[in-house]
Amino acid sequence: MSSVRWNIMKDDVELSTTLLIGAGLQSLLVLFLPPYVAILPACLLLLYRVASTYLMTLGLVQNPRLKKITKGRLWATYPDLDGSSTESPPENNVVLFILGARSNHPLGRSAPEFQELAVHFHAMWKEAEENRELYGLANPSVRNRLNQSYLFIDLGKTFPLMSTEQASGNILVTLSYWKSIEHLHAFARGPAHRRGWDWMNKKVDKSPTIGIMHETYSTPYRHWENVYANMTPFGFAQTKHLVHDKEEESNGSWKLVDAKIETRGPRLGGMYTRMGRKEVQA
Repeated sequence: MSSVRWNIMKDDVELSTTLLIGAGLQSLLVLFLPPYVAILPACLLLLYRVASTYLMTLGLVQNPRLKKITKGRLWATYPDLDGSSTESPPENNVVLFILGARSNHPLGRSAPEFQELAVHFHAMWKEAEENRELYGLANPSVRNRLNQSYLFIDLGKTFPLMSTEQASGNILVTLSYWKSIEHLHAFARGPAHRRGWDWMNKKVDKSPTIGIMHETYSTPYRHWENVYANMTPFGFAQTKHLVHDKEEESNGSWKLVDAKIETRGPRLGGMYTRMGRKEVQA
């Protein structure tokens, strides 16, 4: 089970319930084993966690949180269509589509209705990924990630973001990036989205156990930018894009590449510079 999936599953259960489960298991050990043996596993695990944290703060043990970060500052933008890298500012619009869902069912995301929703979402993202040129999707590939059992897990886009205003059952949100409103609208009129939307309309009218929302933001050329410092890949830096395949140029073939990442140069100077605009004087 992936760590992402486990982290989301934990949100279906309140912390107090998790602690009670642990207390119940510990009580069973005390019931069937000598007390000093029953408490030994918990004490050893706690000692290991404390010692590991202390050694990491001293720099004597590798900090696993540093394994996947990119050290220093960087910014991400569209690659050029021919796959080359230039210092020119991005001449592309960005459409940010924020999609959120929550389960209002006592069983949380394990409820049958939510599992059905996961299947529909998987079909939608798969169709969008397989028709990138038509729909203008700029996000990680979902191919070979066919786990449908949990919404937003391994189905592409950013990793799930989770609200924290409740003890459990919080909203899951994913970010996706599109080339234009027209591309996103074409996707919305596609067969997978229409099937999912029709199913959702019926469910919303019958029961309040499924919640869903979206927000759409269309940002024109030279009005968007990003910067990352000592971060794991996230947001636009995770996206993938279609460019001309130089090796198969005679066939007009395309290939999928990562977002263009720049780690040095004047473009990292400030927000307006990354947008390709003149700095506004205060």
